[in-house]
Amino acid sequence: MTRRAAIYCRISQDRGGAGLGVARQEEDCRALSARKGWDVVAVHTDNDVSAYSGAPRPAWQELMEDVRNGTVDAVVCWHVDRLTRSPRELEDVIDLADRYGLELATVSGEIDLATPTGRMIARMLGAAARHEAEHKAERQQRQRRQAAEAGKVAGGGKRPFGYEDDRVTVREDEAEVIREGARRVLAGESLASICRDWQKRGITTVAGIPWKPSALRRMLASARISGRREHTPRSSWEKTRPLLGEIVADAIWPGILSHEDSDRLRALLSDPERRRRVEGTTRRSYLLSGILRCAKPKADGTPCGYGMVGRPRAGVPRYVCPNTPGTDACAGTATNAEKTDEHVRDMILTALDSPTLRKRLQRPDDEDSGLYEEIRADEEELEELARDFGNRKISRKEWMIARQPVEERLERNRAKLSKTSRTAVLLAFVGSYEDMRERWEKMNHSQRRAIVTATVRAIEVAPANPRKRWDPDRFIFDWIA
Repeated sequence: MTRRAAIYCRISQDRGGAGLGVARQEEDCRALSARKGWDVVAVHTDNDVSAYSGAPRPAWQELMEDVRNGTVDAVVCWHVDRLTRSPRELEDVIDLADRYGLELATVSGEIDLATPTGRMIARMLGAAARHEAEHKAERQQRQRRQAAEAGKVAGGGKRPFGYEDDRVTVREDEAEVIREGARRVLAGESLASICRDWQKRGITTVAGIPWKPSALRRMLASARISGRREHTPRSSWEKTRPLLGEIVADAIWPGILSHEDSDRLRALLSDPERRRRVEGTTRRSYLLSGILRCAKPKADGTPCGYGMVGRPRAGVPRYVCPNTPGTDACAGTATNAEKTDEHVRDMILTALDSPTLRKRLQRPDDEDSGLYEEIRADEEELEELARDFGNRKISRKEWMIARQPVEERLERNRAKLSKTSRTAVLLAFVGSYEDMRERWEKMNHSQRRAIVTATVRAIEVAPANPRKRWDPDRFIFDWIA
């Protein structure tokens, strides 16, 4: 009985994109099938897909389905390591051979999966292929780190936004867009707000598609745009690359942003508290949602304290303590949204017009410089530890133990630096009352909210006085000192 054979071809890297490697494999596999008298009924090809990386291999899955469905009863490949570099997947093939009588033929030599010796040879070849793949990955990881430490350009993929195809020369029109985005984020504007504005203006990514908040966040948090090289070991992530890598060297290309602005952005955009705040505000159309707190006394005399949200009644926008089942909200306080927004605006602008506050706003630069120096020192210490590990001066265990307190200190200092961005919001806004009022009117919702959250922690709202239509004394401000 003539066997129905499926050819499987795979190459990990097709740098030219021509598929020549798999074409050569298919030609040799067809010649082998002809010598064995097998009919080739299917060819499954995974081009430029690594078996070791764990990336999906569509053609491999189709081949397995053909075997289970009885469409083919033989598989031809160039070598066992082309079929798989995972012992687990090889065992699947051996199980299929036992269950369905599958026969395997390789151009590099005969392997009989029907015999214990043949299966042993297949396993040995698979183990050797896995060993080579792991060593190759280790060499590549070290090469990538060495290139990063030398500040060299990382190849592959599209050019980075802000730079020409050589990845070194600054493309000035895009660089100005990056600077604008950085200023707006440091001023407290949300990524979504910036993306909407850029879409209206026709500003797109290198791929020609509109900017999304996730892509903008990753671009602005990249050390590349400040002329620095960062490295993220692949062993430190599986599916999603972390936002921040380790800054290991000054790069050979010029920066678009200063190191200080880049550090502020990296600290701000990696702050989980900011992400929760921003993600919460993107769904709101009310300026003070979550900032206003219900102050109606509970049975024990303490204030309700629940965050008020925007809910219209009869078409009139209001802030209310929500009637949400399963929560501690009392649902007993409400206030007119338009009048409340105006009152809070006037109170904040009056506070920002005070000389005392202006004097306080002039201090953070000196305070921040110490943070910058500490962050720089810790980054250099991590770099030195990594070099010692790479040069085998310390063991992996020693490296991991030594870097933990440094990384924890880095995280704390970056969090502190992200908080000082609130001051940057006010520095760009503060002026005379009339100037601030004019700037306020030109701001979008996200920018106004940034000013509010940089000025007050929360605003308590007492229950309404039925004898007063509007009572500004209901509002108690918890100012940020």
